[in-house]
Amino acid sequence: MKKYLLPVVILGMICSAWARSVASGEPDSFQMIQSAVQRVLHYPSYTTADEKTLNHAGDMAALAVMSSFSVDEMKSPEKERQILIVLSLAFEAPQMIAKDIDRRPTAALLLLDHLQATNYGGQTVNQIENIRNEIRHNTSTGKPMEFVTFAGEPALDWEHTQWVSNVLGWAGEVKPGMTRKELLRVYMIEGGLSTRTNRTYALKGCPEIKVDVEFSAAGPARERGGESLDDRIVKISKPYLDYGRVD
Repeated sequence: MKKYLLPVVILGMICSAWARSVASGEPDSFQMIQSAVQRVLHYPSYTTADEKTLNHAGDMAALAVMSSFSVDEMKSPEKERQILIVLSLAFEAPQMIAKDIDRRPTAALLLLDHLQATNYGGQTVNQIENIRNEIRHNTSTGKPMEFVTFAGEPALDWEHTQWVSNVLGWAGEVKPGMTRKELLRVYMIEGGLSTRTNRTYALKGCPEIKVDVEFSAAGPARERGGESLDDRIVKISKPYLDYGRVD
């Protein structure tokens, strides 16, 4: 049986979140937040709509994580990093959080405590502490952290910078030694010239980000195009930007 992060206090908070959704005349709002959370945790990259949903969610996003995913499902570096993305998005613009009660990061800080205590994915303490400090700052001041720039220079576009950083995190999850099947969870086939052992791939959710991959053949070809999902990655380039190509 899967074990969920649902002590009595958290279960009560989740029930309260549902009740607030119904009372506000938006009975689907908590479900919408859960759907956005699940997309972030299951798909490489996230949409503008998902970002806006989480920006309005605040602490309800942490409750959506706790109610949707078991302890076992959190036991990976990928899931832990994606949970940190969810929490960062939920509190990056505190003035946008829809309900006053969700501006208090009660469940979010409990979830961070859990991640730090278990360290399932091996995230460094600094990464978790950075998110904790960001949430505390934003919720206590009512505005996001500001980044200082020199006079006359354009202001840092923090939202786009964070998005690119998150997407590059997904892009960097594929390593030599993994299979073609594992790569296709994050990337999709790009057009252009290719062979079984050399192909360019585009990142799902942001196809302008590419990687060039070299494979070693694993037995006879079993898929269309003379490839096998069991082929092993020998070398993968750093992600780079390029326009789309078609055959």
